[in-house]
Amino acid sequence: MMELPNIGDNIDNQTAIKLCEHYGLDYLVERIQANANAFSVWEFGGASMIPDGLFSAVFNIPNLTEIALQHDLKYAYGEPGNKEEKLRADLEFELSLLNDGASVEMAKMMFAAVDLCGDGFIRTDFSWGFARL
Repeated sequence: MMELPNIGDNIDNQTAIKLCEHYGLDYLVERIQANANAFSVWEFGGASMIPDGLFSAVFNIPNLTEIALQHDLKYAYGEPGNKEEKLRADLEFELSLLNDGASVEMAKMMFAAVDLCGDGFIRTDFSWGFARL
């Protein structure tokens, strides 16, 4: 079993590769390995802008932090300008939330949040491609 990072841990390329391999994100492994110098170390923030533990308990999403980690990996190493890849990452996030116990309404609200805040229109530390230098 792979040890997952805690909120606040730094993710470097080697850690990201191991995590992507763990989750079967082979396209990201290839991208990181092909362009290692294009990416910076980043801090895993959990489900951005919400308290993971409280949110997880109140809204019945027991694996919220791990779902956020998978989404963050896809975002950190996302291909600039690739709106299809970003949409796929967001839809997979929504589906993971639903599969983990989130209500349809909560999953849709969280999808809307990552869709809006992740596209760079409102630039955040977790916008699409955020690990790129």
